[in-house]
Formats: sequence, structure tokens, C-alpha cells
Amino acid sequence: MEESLTRRVILIGVTLIVLALVAALWLVRDYVAPPSENGFEIVSLQNNAVLISDADVLSYNWTSQEMNISDLASQRLLAMEDALYSFDGGFVIRIDGAKVYEGVFRAAYMSAVPAPPKISILFPSVFWPSSTENLKALMMFYPSGEPPSDQPNANAKLLQYFEEANKLQCQR
Repeated sequence: MEESLTRRVILIGVTLIVLALVAALWLVRDYVAPPSENGFEIVSLQNNAVLISDADVLSYNWTSQEMNISDLASQRLLAMEDALYSFDGGFVIRIDGAKVYEGVFRAAYMSAVPAPPKISILFPSVFWPSSTENLKALMMFYPSGEPPSDQPNANAKLLQYFEEANKLQCQR
């Protein structure tokens, strides 16, 4: 009888140790596993932080080149305003981990525009002609007013991605 009780205690102990190890691995996996590269993201080149993720983009208007973003994303960008408008680092737009564009954020009052293939993202976006700021949108801003013609693959990737994600509002 004592031998049976000893076996049960050992079995329970081994089971608890295995459960504890599984729980520990589950908690640590986010720190060990590489981040997912699925979807759309805008990433800072200075510190590799995700500035805008796929979950932040509510819709993409191809005609106006605006991304409607969540309130949380808008607040996050506003909180980092000083670092956001630095032309030193900039950002990269990735779709499923692949680079689509590089660029910089700028405000409507800024006059500097990077040369293609870099782009600017105007944040907050602006309603024209009233010049009213739209804190819930980012506007892809190209020096010519349209996506660079030397970037057809990048433009097609954006259009295709947002169309497949059911976030495309207007087409060309």
C-alpha cells in the first residue's frame, strides 16, 4: 500500500513538473520566437519598432492614398511626434515581411520631400482645401502627387494587399 502511495506521489510530482515546464515555455515563446511578418506594417528604421500594423489600418483609399487608422494608432503616433518627424531614420513599409517602400513622416507645414523611390507619409492627413487636420488618417505623399511610376511593383503590392484584406475603398 505504501508503495502504491509512493508511486502516486511520484506520478503527481512528475505531472506537475511537466505542466510547469509547458507553462514556462508558453510564456517565454513570445520572447524567443521571431515576430510574425504577416500582413502590412510600417516599421521605424531607427529602432525597428512597428509604428503601424495591419490591425491599425481600418481602410485604404487608393484614390486619395489615405489609410484610415484606429484611434489607438493615432494616439501612439501623436505621442512620438518628435521622433516621428526625424528625416534621419525614417521608416520602411513591409507586406508579409518584404520591403515595399522606404520613406519619412512629415507634417503638412513641412516643405522637405524625399526623392523617389522614398515617399513621405503625411500625418496627420489634411482635408483639402480647408487644410483641416485629420488625426485618423495617414496620407501617402509623393512629390508628383501620384505614386512614382518607377515603382509599379510597389504600387501593385499595396493595391493587391489591401484589396485582398478587404480594406480597399476606392480603386484607380
